[in-house]
Amino acid sequence: IPTVDPAAAHEHMGITARTRLMAGVGFCGSFTTFSTFSVDVVNMLGKGEMTRACSYVAANNAGGILMAFTGFNMAKRILGR
Repeated sequence: IPTVDPAAAHEHMGITARTRLMAGVGFCGSFTTFSTFSVDVVNMLGKGEMTRACSYVAANNAGGILMAFTGFNMAKRILGR
């Protein structure tokens, strides 16, 4: 039965162990962050805090988009592209 070493397969595809680690941590981290955000919103709604929940969602989404835009622009300046 042939076996495949996942680390060797990733190295062959040009993905280093460090890149795999960073991608895995980022991917898993995003799930926990979104879960916490969702629980916060659901708890606010459960307490009847509709305005607070909607404001929280709007601020998080607008802030996230603004920070992504800022990050892309900073990267362009740093890399000179």
